Amino acid sequence: MGHIQADGIDIQTANNAWPYVCDYNDDGKKDLLVGQEGIYSTCNVYVYLNEGTNETPAFGDSTPVLFNGSPTSYWRTVPVFIDLDLDGKNDIVLGGWYSDVRFYTNVGTNANPVFSNYIYLVLPDSQGYSSGNPPRVAFADWDGDSDLDMLTCDYYGSVFLRENVTSPGIVENDKNPAASNVLTVTPNPFSDLATINYQPADDREVNLTICDITGRTVKSFPLITSQPFGSMSVAWDGRDNEHRRVPDGVYLITLMTGSRIETKKVLLVR
Repeated sequence: MGHIQADGIDIQTANNAWPYVCDYNDDGKKDLLVGQEGIYSTCNVYVYLNEGTNETPAFGDSTPVLFNGSPTSYWRTVPVFIDLDLDGKNDIVLGGWYSDVRFYTNVGTNANPVFSNYIYLVLPDSQGYSSGNPPRVAFADWDGDSDLDMLTCDYYGSVFLRENVTSPGIVENDKNPAASNVLTVTPNPFSDLATINYQPADDREVNLTICDITGRTVKSFPLITSQPFGSMSVAWDGRDNEHRRVPDGVYLITLMTGSRIETKKVLLVR
């Protein structure tokens, strides 16, 4: 047991430091990501790249994590490095001073992460600090439905579960008997090819899309708007609009017509 060093000197960060071990630059070696107080410093999210091995890490000097080309500056950050939007690139999630949680999307690569925008996963609460100051954040499939839920711990020690309910506007109808025959998927789970059956009923304008669990569209079908009424079907081979194989997992198939939206889950397992 002892101090972790960078360039042969003990690492000494500002107050309220929070470490996160990850492979930041996709070289197969564990690096060290650190958030800290940041109130009196320009930057408070640093990465220490491993210049040694996984067995004997040797960290170089700290490098600020950049946001829009400048050092990230926010108070009491708690970083998590994770591919949250499942696009194959690692993103940063930051718990922060005002009880909020920010999601910084990686628009670069895994070898050279670039962060230029963020959205709030938890909105700021500077009055009640309902998620802590700052919230400690972790992700896990808590309810076993194949998507990532978020857990936060507050200043007073309470632990909260924030269930992943997919993107706004998507309403699942798997438990609605009246809608069960409007959109069906067979087989489910599938490995090579899924047949999607749907009934446009009295609507001639039909839109059929497939999204991942974050709500990102991976496949859209060019359906003819003047098609005849009755049961229709299309096949999905587990590839996206660029004909790339999508990862195994849960996907949402959504049928949108002029009068309703129906959604079904399908599990891809190769």
